[in-house]
Amino acid sequence: MSEKISRRKMLKGGLAGAAAGAALTFPGVAKAKSSRKKIKWRMQTHWPTGVGYYQDVYVRFCENVKAATDGDLDITPLPSGAVVPSKDVFQAVGRGMLDCAMIWPAYWIGQVPVAGHINGQLYSWESAAEMYGYFYDMGAIEVFREAYAEMGVHFVAPVPCTGIALYSKKPIRKIDDFKGFKVRSTGIAAQVFEKAGATPVFFPGEELYQALQTGVCDGAHWGTVSTAWDMKFQEVTDYIVMPYLAEINNGEVMVSQKKWNELPDDMKVIVEQCARTAGLDFLRWSGYNDVVYIHEFQKKKMGELTYMDEDSVAQMRKYSIEVVDEYSKRDPKYSKKAGDMLKDLLKMAGRI
Repeated sequence: MSEKISRRKMLKGGLAGAAAGAALTFPGVAKAKSSRKKIKWRMQTHWPTGVGYYQDVYVRFCENVKAATDGDLDITPLPSGAVVPSKDVFQAVGRGMLDCAMIWPAYWIGQVPVAGHINGQLYSWESAAEMYGYFYDMGAIEVFREAYAEMGVHFVAPVPCTGIALYSKKPIRKIDDFKGFKVRSTGIAAQVFEKAGATPVFFPGEELYQALQTGVCDGAHWGTVSTAWDMKFQEVTDYIVMPYLAEINNGEVMVSQKKWNELPDDMKVIVEQCARTAGLDFLRWSGYNDVVYIHEFQKKKMGELTYMDEDSVAQMRKYSIEVVDEYSKRDPKYSKKAGDMLKDLLKMAGRI
């Protein structure tokens, strides 16, 4: 385990350095004072207020935008459920009930199937660099923006954390261990679990602890080890499954297309750059705390890390690509474009 942690620690150390570099250059984005009319937006997330990344990532994003625009754009961060339930945020932004959101794309793959590619697929990207390359160098971000625009929403940027970790009440070491396994999962990940023989179930975040505690579900994921740790998963499970189901997993910043179109060009640049900085903040927070909490989990003998064998991981990746192909057939206009780009990347990396 020490070898795995040290590898992740080096990776996250590099990300933290990148975040620090971004912070040093960021003040130069926009500092000129203006007398133009102040703009006020309301933003909602799906995160509970008690988790550490609520302040470090979400609130900080709003503060950065306000500072960089010299107060011309003031975004009020609202907690989960403040205006609408998390599952309805996409429609609320599209209809103007909310101005923007930092949220989870998996909630609306039924409305916009390509949103699953924003989250990322299981066992696909193995670094933040690969994910960012997929979005910005291969051009996937333009596919997402075009699809969202049809629904009155502007996709701004991904907000990544360091993966998807499965907390479990049962040991998972091989693919057969998923048979009959009740897992709280959402989006495309849930469909991969189903192919593996598991039974996906859904509970909103505020009900997850009790669902695990009472055995209504056998396992759950809520981002990475550290993000789920702040939800207290370690108190009601006995195992953390390794390797991660995904090494990078994305949230998103979205804005009402109408409000985006009304925004001055310089503010658009600022909002996008602040969203990218939020991604670095989330990578830093989740990556460092992964190391801290995995160490605590082992040192205090709170449970066991269990490792899936290589054949099982390869089979899960195969299931993941099968789901990608199914979405490509269902949504040839957008999901096929995004899916083909992802498969091109994985072929170059020698994973498929």
